[in-house]
Parts: sequence; C-alpha cells; structure tokens
Amino acid sequence: MKRLILFELILIFFATTFETDSPPGWFQQVLPVNDQINDIFFLDSLTGWVVTAGASSGSDTGYVMKTTDGGNSWSVQLNQILNLNVVQFLDANTGYAGGGYGFPRIIKTTNAGNSWNNTTPIGNVTITDMYFINKDTGWACDDDPIGGGLWRTTNGSSTWQPQLGASFSPKKLFFLNKDTGWVVCNSNLLYRTTDSGLNWELQATLAQQLNDIYFFNQLTGILTSGVSYKTTNGGFNWVLSNDGGIKITFANDTLGWAGSNFNRIMKTTNGGNSWFRQASPIFDNSSTQAIDTLKAWAGGTGLVRTTDGGGPPIGIQWIGNEVPDNFILYQNYPNPFNPVTNIKYSIMSNMKRQTSNVRLVIFDITGKEVKKLVDKDQSAGTYLVDWNASGFSSGVYFYSLMIEDNLIDTKKMLMIK
Repeated sequence: MKRLILFELILIFFATTFETDSPPGWFQQVLPVNDQINDIFFLDSLTGWVVTAGASSGSDTGYVMKTTDGGNSWSVQLNQILNLNVVQFLDANTGYAGGGYGFPRIIKTTNAGNSWNNTTPIGNVTITDMYFINKDTGWACDDDPIGGGLWRTTNGSSTWQPQLGASFSPKKLFFLNKDTGWVVCNSNLLYRTTDSGLNWELQATLAQQLNDIYFFNQLTGILTSGVSYKTTNGGFNWVLSNDGGIKITFANDTLGWAGSNFNRIMKTTNGGNSWFRQASPIFDNSSTQAIDTLKAWAGGTGLVRTTDGGGPPIGIQWIGNEVPDNFILYQNYPNPFNPVTNIKYSIMSNMKRQTSNVRLVIFDITGKEVKKLVDKDQSAGTYLVDWNASGFSSGVYFYSLMIEDNLIDTKKMLMIK
C-alpha cells in the first residue's frame, strides 16, 4: 500500500510540474496580407505595427498593419504603391514610417495610424532608416550615392535640414538623445555626432557590411553584420563576437535578439558578448522587437512571436571562450524534458594539436545508440547542444561524452510526453 501511494504521488508530481499549455519557442501569427515584413514596432505587449515591402522588385503595394491584441489579429491601415522600410511610434497617436519606390517618402499619423499624411519629401530614391527621439525631432537617411543623404527635422517632419551629403551613403541610424547618435555610411563606416548631427566624426571602419546599430549608453554598443561587434568605449574600438544577425533589439542591458535567416533567431543573454540560435517556423526573421525579457516579435517572410523568451537554443553553440582545465559533461536542462533539452560540455586544450575529436552520443535504456549529437573536431571551450526528441518515446535515456575515443562521463535524463 505504501509503495502504491508513493507511486501515485510521483505520477501527480510529474503531471502537475511538467505539464505546459504549449512548448516554449517562437510561433507564427497570421496577417491579413502575405507580404515581406520590413520593420516592426510595438508600444507595449498589445499595440504594435508592421510595415511591408510590396514586391521584391518593381512597384507594388506596401502595407501598414496594426494590432491591439499582441498580434493575434491585425487590421490594414494603409495600402499604397510604396516600399516601407521603417516604422516608429512616439506615443499611442503619433507615428512615422519611411520608404519609397524610386522616390523618397516619409508618412506621418497623429491618430494612431487611422490615417497617414505625406510629409516634405527628402532624398531621391528611398528612406532606408529613420529615428525620432520625440514627436518633433528626428533624422532620416537615403543611402543612394547620388541623390541620398542624411537630414534632420525639429518640427515634426514639416521641414528637413541636410546634414550629410549623398557621397556618405548613410544607411542606418541610432540616437541616444537629441545630441548623441551614430550612423552607418558606405556600408561599413561608423560616424558619431555629439551635437545633434551638426558635425560627424569617423569612429570606425569595419571589415564587413553593417546591418544595424544599437547603443545601451554613451559607451556600450552593438553592431551587426552577420557576425556582431561590441564596443565599450563609445565606438572607437570594436571586439568581434562569435555570431550575430540583422536587425537587433534589446529588452535590457543584457538580453536581446537579432534577426536572422534560415529559420532561426539569434539571442544573447550577456549584452552581445555571445549569441545562440533559437528555432523559428519562418525562413526570414530579419526584423525584431522586444517588449521585455519574455515577449518579442520577429518578422520577414511572416511574423512570429514569443511570450517565454524564445525557447531553448538549437544546434551546437559555442558559449564560452575561457579554456577549461578539464573535460566536463554537465547535467542536461531541463530534466525531465518534453521534447527538447540542452546538454552542456567543456573541452580542455589538446596538448598535441589545436582541436580534439568530440563525440556526444544518446543511448536508450537498453544501451542502444539512438542519436549522435556531436561527432567532430572542436577547439577548447564550453559548448551547448540541443536534442529534440520529438520522434522518440518517453523514458530514460543516457548520454555520453567521448574525447579521442576516451569515455569522459555518462549521465541519465528523462523524457516525459
């Protein structure tokens, strides 16, 4: 009888502790128009807008769409022959969007997007980026090398004053306040202003084409270009990170996401020092925006949302550059799991060569090998690999770490469906 009671208590514990309404991760939301999303902006967890590109080439309809329920439903607010690249709202009523189709266009709303008005045209081709620090003061740029440039408005886009000429080809903008900001020019040059854009100084020339800029404060910032760079001295020196993405968003000084392709979104939990991949149901996730550490959106060939931080990492992630003084296999997390778990291991330096042959193998309860997660040469460091066991039955599994055919350690894990 005591054994029966104990068994029932164990079943209740597993049922109540590990049951969830849905698995963690990113989930697709349905839009009324199937179009390429170029930018996302949310004021809070419920109210947000997306802007779209129309056709990938030639003139076609671009859209502004709005949600008031976190993206569960959307309404079309604008449809014009227009390619919209960027959208930003300063409050619930006032917002701007920028783009063009061989002609520049900045549109403005003062009634929450119910109607949009064209503002004074600037540039010759298209607005590639735009940044407002309040309802009146903002900057916009056109990266065309002949008719483009950078402009500033101080009267809510009624008029614009030029600040950088077309030869700079300004592409991306970020401002901390009315005085201090950065602009990416000629794809890989970074300029900074400390006087509202009246003067700009060249800070850095990077090796790759830059996609986006984000600064936490006067000293610390991130650049992305497929890989990412981080500065801690205001942009004068940059350190290369292990990975990166396209457009970046941060919920606080440590946690953020970067848009990416190939059905993945990049996430950092250490301020951009390193990034790991999360799975997405859509191929292109180039635009991102976070509201807090759990809720964020990503868009491109569709729109996805997370309400739990985006789920576990996928693939083999290099997560530490400190050289371990031993080989270590850690306990998987979470454990028990359903159906994805992560396994971390550390590799010390190989005295004979730069890398070690690493194998991480899953076995079932009978000792039969059922999955080989890692079988490759790796440098010293700490790694994280995920196992998606959705095709396997519930039960006890074992995983073993082997270095150069030597068994390092074996641990047990439990999957409960």
